[in-house]
Amino acid sequence: MVTLDFLEKLNNEYDKYFESVLTQKRFTHSYVKQLINDSKIQNNFSVKLLGRSIENREIYSIEFGVGESTVLLWSQMHGDEPTATMALFDIFNFLLADDEFNEIRNQIKKNLKLIFVPMLNPDGAERITRQNAVGIDLNRDAKRLQSPESKILLNLVEEYQPVFGFNLHDQDFRWSVGNTNQLAAISLLAPVYDYEKSIDSSRLNAIKLVAQLRRSFEKYLPNKIARYKDDYEPRSFGDLIAGKNISTILIESGRDINDYNKFFYRKINFMMLLFSFTEIINNSYSEINITEYFEIPTNGNFMVDLILRNVTYETQSEKALIDIAINREEVYKENSRIPFFKSYIMDIGDLSVFYGIEEFDCTGFEFDLGLISDEELKSVSNLKESDLKKYHEKGILFLRTNQQTELNDLRMPINLITNQNDSALEFNLNKPTNFVLKKNNEIKKIVLNGWLCDPDDLSKVKNGLVF
Repeated sequence: MVTLDFLEKLNNEYDKYFESVLTQKRFTHSYVKQLINDSKIQNNFSVKLLGRSIENREIYSIEFGVGESTVLLWSQMHGDEPTATMALFDIFNFLLADDEFNEIRNQIKKNLKLIFVPMLNPDGAERITRQNAVGIDLNRDAKRLQSPESKILLNLVEEYQPVFGFNLHDQDFRWSVGNTNQLAAISLLAPVYDYEKSIDSSRLNAIKLVAQLRRSFEKYLPNKIARYKDDYEPRSFGDLIAGKNISTILIESGRDINDYNKFFYRKINFMMLLFSFTEIINNSYSEINITEYFEIPTNGNFMVDLILRNVTYETQSEKALIDIAINREEVYKENSRIPFFKSYIMDIGDLSVFYGIEEFDCTGFEFDLGLISDEELKSVSNLKESDLKKYHEKGILFLRTNQQTELNDLRMPINLITNQNDSALEFNLNKPTNFVLKKNNEIKKIVLNGWLCDPDDLSKVKNGLVF
């Protein structure tokens, strides 16, 4: 019998199994192919070429174990959702190791046949998009099967008829756990297979295992586990597969606000899947009361990256007290794998019903647009930290330059204006977020590209913007 000590040992020993080839989340199909073609995979797993994507990229399955119970796991059905893919390669390293977990490895090998599809949508991964090469969301193609990637998955399901299926995704990290101000780290679901949300024996098993996962991982994710909304979607693979007498589990990974490469939730996926294998072998989850599943709070509301509350804002006629909601989105230039960030104002006004991931009470602070430097910058590359600090202390958030500058060149806390466009100094919905906050006419805070900072420390700003 596997106990919770197994989880604690996995937690402590995880670094030994971390796949070092995958050190940032925006890896391409070529990295996956390199790892699959490595001798340690080829010699110890059964590797099959299932087919090819629209743009002719290989889609593989990797099989481990000789047991009678088949478990199918597929990841990166959406090309921009890579967390579980990284975790699967960590799991491969675990399965190949020779250490204190050998007894569990032998149990897995003897009792289960594991079939992994690490990257179902390689064309989407190449583009960093949810959809495939022709813009089709594979998870809305389960009925029409217009994409080769969709056909590959359904063929695999019908060939092996697994007892469990794990549908591995990433979700928008801003989902809250219920109506709280807590981000959902992981959202779980036993998908429905009809509008009535019926519960047959296979879905019952999935419900109980999800409840067991939530119970067992509360220690590692206190109050951070949610239940994904279970509206029936007949075009989705999770719902379709759940209707084929397969216990199907959806795992949706969020991210911590500053863990851009999602390493912690990669580790949680690693632990959660290995723990699930032992639960399936031992049938330990069967005693769980299903009320525990329905007590898991659902994904609640979208939170906001930053809310500034009670900002004094001067209009043409009077002063108003406003809240400002700001989000920052990842942007990838020319298929760069390293993100830049672009902020925008999500909402203005009374935002008392919203939660911010970060919040700051601006009572007594007055809004000011900030300044554009009168000088023309000759060279962006010659900018020094000491120069930037002097600009920030004066409230200068924008520098003029005639130098051709791309966003890729500006990983520093300042904005550039490459023409005479003064519209950069604009405060409005959906516009980039740059301004200063003053108290008694002194600059106390700077908001540069959506990050709230002290004037003498803008280290948290990943990049400015080019206008």
